[in-house]
Amino acid sequence: MYRLSIFVLQFLLLIIALTFIFTNPFIVSLDIGNLKYSFSSNLFAVVFISFIFLLYLVFYLFFRSRLSLGKYFLKNKYNKIEKGYLHFVDAMIAVANKDNKTALKSHNKMVSYLKDDPSLSLLLKSEVLKIEKKFPELNNIYEDMIKSKKTETLGYRGLMEQNLRNQDYHHAFLYGEKLFSINPNIEKLYDTLIFIAAKTKNWNQIILLSDKAFSNKIINKNDLNENKSVGFYEIAKIKYDSDIKDSLKNILKALDLKKNFPPYVKLHLEIIAGLNDKRNLKKLIKKYWSSNPSSLLRSIIIKILNDNDLTNIKFINEIIKNNAGEEESKKLLIYFAIKNSNWDVARKNISGMIGVNPSKEICYFMSDIELGENNDKQKSDAWIMRAENASIEDTWICRISNQTQDEWSALSNSGNYNSLVWTTHKMLRQNNN
Repeated sequence: MYRLSIFVLQFLLLIIALTFIFTNPFIVSLDIGNLKYSFSSNLFAVVFISFIFLLYLVFYLFFRSRLSLGKYFLKNKYNKIEKGYLHFVDAMIAVANKDNKTALKSHNKMVSYLKDDPSLSLLLKSEVLKIEKKFPELNNIYEDMIKSKKTETLGYRGLMEQNLRNQDYHHAFLYGEKLFSINPNIEKLYDTLIFIAAKTKNWNQIILLSDKAFSNKIINKNDLNENKSVGFYEIAKIKYDSDIKDSLKNILKALDLKKNFPPYVKLHLEIIAGLNDKRNLKKLIKKYWSSNPSSLLRSIIIKILNDNDLTNIKFINEIIKNNAGEEESKKLLIYFAIKNSNWDVARKNISGMIGVNPSKEICYFMSDIELGENNDKQKSDAWIMRAENASIEDTWICRISNQTQDEWSALSNSGNYNSLVWTTHKMLRQNNN
């Protein structure tokens, strides 16, 4: 509308000017050197208008041709890009079929059409080299990838995986950490970094990474607490020999995040014992047993009490006061009754547990009672033989490898992170199914 208004205004001004010239004729003179030219205003007006028209025509045709030429080149460019993408698709299909020869042919055609964008070429080359297992060359491709914003995440991920393959956990973590800072939402990246941190015993990183993952909504609150507690526990273990007070600080943080977890409880009790605080040690043992009696905690308390000469029956009865009727409390009492040669207490509490198929532990208890009270080796040996065929006791089992181990640790003997559960093989299989 604006342009039309301007055009109409210009046209009206031109008409007015021409009307004035034609109704008021005059002579126009031009001096060029020694020559003098004279012509009427009417002729001047016609010549001037013709000149303006020709000038307009020239400019119109020039810009129109430029526009058409631009469209031509643009269309040609898009055609090239389209052909390039089609060859890329062909190449990826060939890669999926593990037809490297066709993949490379299509790759070369693609490159000729997409010279200005090397990202697809790098991606395709990396996939071909993966299939061919040319890992040194693959490294170079990944190094080129991290130079471009388009492909940097693929480059860092590739370099992380390459170093993991070579068991170079230090560099694997560096590349993974960089990738995490760019895009923390990449699938399984957080889990991989946690594994590497555990493998290299970089427990502080587990704590930091977990906080970042939680803030990015990659993990929930339970996972955050779980992983941070592992970090604090392992730091507490490391600090135990060099700075026991700092060790105590970290184990309390772990227990705050994962309350009454037996391995954490064990370390807490050992730290208090190491500080020679027997009064507090007794209080804590009572507290932990009252809140969570279990076979694992029982084995921990037995060790702590034996190591610190707190094995009298009176104290054991104080420990189990709030749950004396539970099986685990009775087993704790039986153990120390045998240790203190209090056979009446031992027999009284074990009588209801023998049954038809007593556990290995009960069989061994009965063997000790028969030998200790009556010096009856025959009966004692009979109980030992019975123990060999008895049901298996709970132990630490890796839920991934199914391997057993005596002590809990953040990294299992089979190399899996936080995978140990306190159970039997039978129960583990049932739970997995």
